[in-house]
Parts: sequence; structure tokens; C-alpha cells
Amino acid sequence: MLPNEQNNISPAEITAVLRKRKRQILATFLLISAGVTAGTLLMPKQYESQMKILVKNERAPMVVTGNGSTGPEYRAEVDETEINTEIELLNNNDLLRQVVNKTGLALTGKSGAAPVGDKLSIATERAVTRLQKDLKIWPVRKADIIEVDYSSPNPRMAAAVLRALSESYLDAHLKVHGTPGTYEFFSAQAERYRNDLSEAESKLADLRRSDDIVMLAPQKEATLQKVSESQAALLGAEAQIAEYRTRIADIRSQLSAATPRVVTQSRTLSNQYSVEHLSSMLAELRNRRTQLLAKFQPGDRMVKEVDEEISNTQAALDSAARLNGTEQSTDVNPVHQSLELDLAKQQAELAGVQNKRQTLAAQARGYHDQLTRLGNATAAYEDLERTQKEAEENYALYSRKSEEARIAESLDKQKIANVAIAETPSEPHVPSKPNVGLNLVLGFLLAGFVSIGTAFGAEFLGRAGKVSQPVGIPHGLPGAPGAALLHGAVQSAADLEEITSIPVLLILDGATGARTT
Repeated sequence: MLPNEQNNISPAEITAVLRKRKRQILATFLLISAGVTAGTLLMPKQYESQMKILVKNERAPMVVTGNGSTGPEYRAEVDETEINTEIELLNNNDLLRQVVNKTGLALTGKSGAAPVGDKLSIATERAVTRLQKDLKIWPVRKADIIEVDYSSPNPRMAAAVLRALSESYLDAHLKVHGTPGTYEFFSAQAERYRNDLSEAESKLADLRRSDDIVMLAPQKEATLQKVSESQAALLGAEAQIAEYRTRIADIRSQLSAATPRVVTQSRTLSNQYSVEHLSSMLAELRNRRTQLLAKFQPGDRMVKEVDEEISNTQAALDSAARLNGTEQSTDVNPVHQSLELDLAKQQAELAGVQNKRQTLAAQARGYHDQLTRLGNATAAYEDLERTQKEAEENYALYSRKSEEARIAESLDKQKIANVAIAETPSEPHVPSKPNVGLNLVLGFLLAGFVSIGTAFGAEFLGRAGKVSQPVGIPHGLPGAPGAALLHGAVQSAADLEEITSIPVLLILDGATGARTT
């Protein structure tokens, strides 16, 4: 091929190269295939076990607070943060150290002897580091599942490691997300507030018994109403007393003006009996004077006495003859009697109202004293009521919290958590590495490409050494004119690539030792 010709390879040339270098191709193919087969068969077998962990939000977290908060709202979705948290927990050094101690990974040394002392600690740390590298943990896409794989030359060890990891992980998850000691704490607080509640109730009962309190607010309201009613009744009684006293004074004035009896009938009579009697007496006196004159002188004492009696009797007769007699009939005055009855009635009613006033005054003082006592007991009563209510609320709160903590601890003991082993690890029976079929297929493909590539590379290199030379100039002789012509024709890397059809990576100048790329 001339240097200035275009570098095009025809199918005939490819076939010619394959025929020409079939031994080289076959030898290279067999050599590479044998190496790949031997490496695959001699490679140690690895058994891979896997498990899957489901992350969920079915169990609400325990909220340790002193109020009535019930915790965050239920969320069915699991976010990326929770998934990453569980992955980091699976990679925890303490957790892996527990797995190493359980499975004895630190005791499987090359010497076969169990390490002790510092050697055991070093072996444990190395086993933990090796376990971190061998464990493959990743979240399954679009699912709330974490997949964990572990490979080991021993299939039983592969499954045992994942089983120990799952047990330790569940314990660690419950420990990290739980709150140990909450049940004892809330139980102690509930007992404390129960005692406070009993003490407050006892003090409140003593205060009620001493001050005769059943319900303070209704009692105060009822007593205040009774005080108002008694005051109003007392004022009404005093008004009635004043009214009765006015009435009694008025009746007495009327009674003093009225006579007890009144004339019911009056008849005028003449004084005939007196006149007749006096006339008889006058006649007798005159007859006696006549008799005395017969015996005595007109100037005698006895005669004068009779004359004086006659004169007096005559005067009385004259007076009786001038006077007329009056006959009158009287009866009890009804007005006076009515006033007396009304006076007695008003006095009786006044006495009743006065007694009522005394009773109302005593009741008012009693109600007022009771209201004062209730008012004085209000501060202590309300303080005890607040203490009782606070103790009751705290007791109910911490009792509920204690029950929630007890349930949480029971769930922890039953290992009921927001994670679950969706796929338990099992002992593998087929090794995961090496994949003999895949390795052989890939090895054969690699052997084919390499063998054909080396054949064509050797062919092109051989052709590059047979570059056409001018007539009469031997090829490859140093110092010959052909070499000088070739050296003059090659001025750059592109000229050399055009002549040899091979990419030029480095040009070395023999005279100066300079390199050009």
C-alpha cells in the first residue's frame, strides 16, 4: 500500500488477514480462554444471603411531656428521613460489634487459633470494619423497604450474620425510639398526685364540716338572697309597726271624743207626786201650828219653828210646782264600742308585728353571720378546690400517661415496632460468586476480541515496516540515500501517520533526545 493511498480495508483483505494469522488468533483465543476459565474455577465461592426490612408508621411514638399532649398525628407515609435513619442505625458500630460477638466473626482468623486480650479487641475491630464493607444496605426505590445483603464463603455464616443483625437491629430500634423508665416515672408521679388529691379532699371535707358548707357558691347565693329577703321583710315589719302605731293613736283620739253610752229615749214628766206630798206636809204643818197656837203664844219658840217649816215647805211646794221631770233611756255607744274593738285589734296586731320584727331581726342577723362566715371561708375553700382540681387533673393525666407507658413497654417486650422483617434471611445453597456461565461467556468474548485485535494489529504493523522505497535504494540501511529521502518526507506526526496508517503518540529525536507528542 502506498503512503498516499487512502486507508480503506476491504472484506477480502479482512478474510486474507484472518486466514494468514489464524494460528496466532487461535493461540491467543485459547490462551485467554484458558486463563479466564482457570481464574473462574479457582476463584473462591461467595454465598449471598439477603433480608428485607419494612419501615412503617403504625405505632405512634411515646411523647414524654407534662401536659395532655397525645403526641404527633398519625402519618401513614414514611419519608426519606426515616428510611435514612434506619439505614444509619443498621450501620451503627455498636450494632455491628454485637453481630460480630454473636456470630464469632472475630474468631475466624487465618491461624485458626482464638485471639485473646488485645488481639481479640483488634480482631473484633477488624471484623467490624470488614462487616461494614461486606454489608450492602440500600433503600428499595418507590417502596418503604430496606434491603440488606451479606456475602460470605460460608453459607451458614451468611445467614447467621443477617439473623443476628436483624435481632440486634430490632432491639436497637426499640431502644433508640423508646423511652426507658417512663412507666416507673409516670407511675411515681401518678401515686404522688393521688396522695395530693386525697389530702386536698380530706382538708376540703374538714372545712365543709366545720363551716357547714355543702356547695359554696350556691350556698352564698342562697344566703345572700335570704339576707336580702329578711332585710326586706324586716323593713316591711317596721313599716307595719309605724302604721299600726299611727292607727292606734288615731283610734285613741277618736275614742277620747266618743261617750261610752248614748241616750236612746227621753220623756218629760210632771212633778205631781212631790207637789202632793209637799201639800200634805204643808197641811199637816198648818194643823200643827193651829194646835200650838191653842197652847202657846205666836211668839213662842215652837210656834216659830213650825212657822219656819211651813215657810220652807211652801217654798219647796212652789219650786216643785214649777219643775217638770224628764225620763231618759241610755244604751252602749256603738261607735265607742267599735273604736274600742278596733283599738284592741290594732294593739294585738301591733304586738304580733313587733314579735315578727324581732324574729326577722334575729333571722337577718343569723343570715348575715352565715354569709360572713361563708365569705371568710371563701379564700381557703377556693384554694383547696383549686388544689383538689389541679391534683385531680394531674392524677388523671399521669395515670393516662402511665398506662400509655405500660402499653409502650409491653409493645417493646413483644418487639412490636415501626419496622418489621419483611423477608427473613435464609441459608443460600447456590453461590452468588463467581458466576461461571457469565464469566466464561465474557471471557470467550474478550478472548475473541483480543485475538482478532492482536492479529490485525500485527498485520498493520508488519505492513507499516514495508513502506515503498525509491529504486536502487535498499530499505532500512542507515545512512543510505533512501533513509535520507524517508527522513525528508516525514516532517510531522501527520506525515508519519499517513505513511504508516498508525496513530503516532510520541516522536523521539535521536540527535537531541527531545520528545514531541
